Amino acid sequence: MDKKLFLAPSMGCCDLFDFAHQVEVIDARADFLHIDIKDGNYVKTYSIGPDFMASLAPHVSAPMDAHLMVRHPQWIVEECAKAGAAYITPHTDCIESDAFITFNKIISLGCKAGVALNPAASLEAIRPYLHLLSKVTIMIVDAGYAGQRVIEQMYSKIRTLASMRQDQGLDFLIEADGSMNADVYRPLYEAGADIVVLGSPALWSKDPDIEKAWGIMQSEIDSALEDAVRP
Repeated sequence: MDKKLFLAPSMGCCDLFDFAHQVEVIDARADFLHIDIKDGNYVKTYSIGPDFMASLAPHVSAPMDAHLMVRHPQWIVEECAKAGAAYITPHTDCIESDAFITFNKIISLGCKAGVALNPAASLEAIRPYLHLLSKVTIMIVDAGYAGQRVIEQMYSKIRTLASMRQDQGLDFLIEADGSMNADVYRPLYEAGADIVVLGSPALWSKDPDIEKAWGIMQSEIDSALEDAVRP
C-alpha cells in the first residue's frame, strides 16, 4: 500500500443516545465527515439537513461533505455552505440543466465542489466540468436503498475515472459510497478510489462501543490493503 485510503463515516448513523461521544471519537480518527441529505423525493427516505451540520461545526475539525441526495440541490447549496460544509456534492442527474452555474456557485461560497454518480450514470456526462471538481463520488449501489449488494462493475468505472484524472492532469479525489464491507476495500483501492464512505454495516454495527467498532473496522481495512497496489 503506497497511499492511505481516506475514511468518511456517514454521520447520520451515529447513535442519538451516545451522539456527543461518538462524534468526538469519530472526528479524532476520520478524514472526512459524510453528511447524507435526503429529500424523500430524489430518494425515498428523509434524513438530516444543513441544521445538523451547523450543530456539528463548532465541535469537529474533520471537513464535512454534504452529499445532496435531493431533487433540487440548488435550493440548499447556500444553506450547506453557511452550515460549515467543506464539500458540497450534488448528483449529476439533478444538475444537468445548470451544472456550471451550480459548481461555480459552490466554489464562490468558499466550498469545494463534488459530484455524485449513480451506478447507471455515465462518466462522459461529467467530463466537461471535471476541472471544476475537487471530488467525484461513485455510488457502488443505487442511492437511497439500504441492504444492496455492491455492483462490481463499479470497480471498472472507478478505474476509468482514475485514468481520466491522470490523462487530464487533474487532482480531484475519487470516493466510493454504498454497502461498504471488508470484501470491497481492496478492489476499490486498487481501482483508484481515494475515499470510502462508512455506513452502519462498515462501522457502527461492529460493536456497541464506537472505539471498539472503529478498531475492528480499521483492522479490516489494514488487512484488506496489505500489499495492495495502486493503479
